[in-house]
Amino acid sequence: MILETALLALRTLRGNAFRTILTMLSVTIGAFSIVVMLSLAQSGQKTLSAEIEQIGGMQMVLWIPSEGETASARDRAVYDRGFTDIDLASLKEVPYLKDVASEATYGSEAVWATADNRSTADIVGVGVGVLEILNWKVAQGRPLTEEDGVQRHRVAVITAPLATTLFPGKSLDEAVGQTIFVGKKPYIVAGVLEVREMMGIHFGFSWETSVFVPLLTAEKRDGRPEQARFFVGLTEDAKYNATTVAMANAALLNNHRGVEDFQSLDFSGFLKQFYTFFNVLDMIVALIASISLFAGGIGVMNIMLVSVTERVREIGIRKALGASRTDILWQFLIEASTLSLTGGIAGVVLGLLVTLGTNTLIRSSLPSWQGMYSVMGVGLSLGVTSGIGLLFGAVPAWRAARLDVVECLRR
Repeated sequence: MILETALLALRTLRGNAFRTILTMLSVTIGAFSIVVMLSLAQSGQKTLSAEIEQIGGMQMVLWIPSEGETASARDRAVYDRGFTDIDLASLKEVPYLKDVASEATYGSEAVWATADNRSTADIVGVGVGVLEILNWKVAQGRPLTEEDGVQRHRVAVITAPLATTLFPGKSLDEAVGQTIFVGKKPYIVAGVLEVREMMGIHFGFSWETSVFVPLLTAEKRDGRPEQARFFVGLTEDAKYNATTVAMANAALLNNHRGVEDFQSLDFSGFLKQFYTFFNVLDMIVALIASISLFAGGIGVMNIMLVSVTERVREIGIRKALGASRTDILWQFLIEASTLSLTGGIAGVVLGLLVTLGTNTLIRSSLPSWQGMYSVMGVGLSLGVTSGIGLLFGAVPAWRAARLDVVECLRR
C-alpha cells in the first residue's frame, strides 16, 4: 500500500510539472547557497591555514623588544641593551626549541637599480636561519650565509616581484649578481626568493617587495639600530610551546638582570583563536544560508495547502474506495518530501558544480588557493531538505487526512 501511495504521489507531481519545478526551485536555491558558501568559506580557511603552516604555524614563537611595562626607570637604567648575541646563544640552549634566529625590520626605503628602475621595499636584517625557519626558499642564486655577516658583505636576497620591477626585461636568474642601492648603499643581489602568496598576512615585512640583508652588515657597517632585533623560533611541537616560552623567558631575564624589556608571542594560542573564529564563521554562514531553505519550506507548505484545496474531490473518491486516513497522510507527506528532497539534491549538485568553477577561477589568479568541497554543507543541505518535507508537509497532509468523505464528494 505504501508503494502504491508513493507511485500515486509521484504521478500527481508529474501531472503538475511546472508548479512542481517552481516549488522545488525555492528549495534548490537554499541547498545551493549552503553548499557554495560553506565550500568557499572552508576553502579560504584551508588556504590561509596552509600559508600560516608554511611559516611555522603553531610551532612558531617570537621574542620582541618592549618598553618593559613592569620595569621601573631605575631597572631600565641598569639594563637597556635590547637583544644580543648572548641572548641568542642562551635561547639555543633551551629544550624543545628546535631552531631560533635573529631578525630586524627597518621599515620601507627607496630601492633602485638604475635611475629609471626604482621601487619602495621593506628592508630586513636577517641572521643565519631566518629564511629557513620561514621555509622561504631561494629560487635563483644563493641564500645569505654566516660568512656574509661575519665579513660584513653587502649582499642581499630579494623577492621575485621586486626583482622583476628593478630589472625589467630580465629573468630572475639574470638579476643575480646585479647591483641595487639600498639607502644609497650598493648591494649585490645574491639570490631571488621564490614567489609566495600569503593572502594579506604580514610578518613585519612585505612578502612581495622586500630586501633581506645580513644582520651584522646592517648593524655594524650601515649603522642600523641594534635595538631593532627580535628573535624568531620554532619549537619541536606546539604542545611544548608554553614550557619552551617559560624557560626562554627565564633565560632572557637572567641575561637582562631581571629587567623584562621584551615580550614573547606564542603563535599556538593565537592560531587556536583564529581557527575557532573560522569555525564560528562557518556556523554563521550555514545559518544565513539556511534561512533561504526555511523560506523554501514555507513555499512547499503553501503549494501543498493549495494542492489539498484543489484535490478535495480526489481525496473523497479515494476514501470512498477504502483509503484510510493514514494512506492520505502518507500520500501528501511523500509528495512534500519528494519536492523538498529532489530540490535539495539538485541544489547540492548545482552547488558542487559552481564551487568547482569558482575554485578553478580563483586558482587561476591565486595559485595557492586550496579549493575544497564542504562535506558538512552537503550533509546539512540533504538533511535539512529531508526534514523540511516532513515538517512543512505535515500540516497539509494532516488537513487532507481529516477531510470528511461526504463533504469531499459534495464538491
